[in-house]
Amino acid sequence: MRRTFTDFTVEVDMKRPDFLRAKGNGQRNLLLGRAVAEFASDLHHLEAIQQEFVDGASRPLIRSDWSSSGADYSDSSQLLIEGQQVMQDWEHPLMHKLAVNACESGGDILEVGFGMGISAGYVQDCGVRSHTIIEINEGVAERFAAWRAERPGADIRLAFGGWQDVIGGLGQFDGILYDTYPTNEDEFVKTLGPKVVTLAANFFPAAAAHLKPGGIFSYYTNEIDSLSRAHQRALLEHFSSFKVELVTGLQPPADCTYWWADRMAAVTAYK
Repeated sequence: MRRTFTDFTVEVDMKRPDFLRAKGNGQRNLLLGRAVAEFASDLHHLEAIQQEFVDGASRPLIRSDWSSSGADYSDSSQLLIEGQQVMQDWEHPLMHKLAVNACESGGDILEVGFGMGISAGYVQDCGVRSHTIIEINEGVAERFAAWRAERPGADIRLAFGGWQDVIGGLGQFDGILYDTYPTNEDEFVKTLGPKVVTLAANFFPAAAAHLKPGGIFSYYTNEIDSLSRAHQRALLEHFSSFKVELVTGLQPPADCTYWWADRMAAVTAYK
């Protein structure tokens, strides 16, 4: 199938004669036509909004596993680990949206990743019953301890380690907020490669398993303005429904190595 649009041509070259054959050529052409039209729509939309992006900067390689690497908070506007920009303070609007969504029903909240404590602060503002945070980096865990000491009356707990290692013993939650960054280069390739719809997809099974009935899973995706069909299918394998909200007006600096647009999609999935 070959479709020519104003700015480009899309061609699908079938390598197997029985691929997507359905019951006949009419059905096959209908399915192919839908896929091509969606792809073309994505390209047109990206062309329309890409002028609003900041330049961004190249991400350095993660040269070692950073669970024991120092956490650099010397610049109060960002967190650096092994030279990687892990979090910056322009993320406040996004972290606020994720926290409010995760805490919609109050109760017991699990947060995966502490970072600069931005979303953790917003979770506490929601007045939740309990707040458990998973963190793998020792330096960040020290920062958490100081943050926790400022809230002596709150039920806040730390589960130290990788989420894959500790979540099995944490029980059930009313809401889960997921915001992590790969801790080594191999994990980066596996979790943010071309076949992965979003970093959070690796956490979908665990989130579903550790949410109470009706529980809420909150995370963001770098798809900017919507969710792909592959992303939606992955969500519906584990959750009953979901909603997508755009957080706009973000202002990442031009030298940000992990983000380059003025918007991000916040996803809320319901068990």
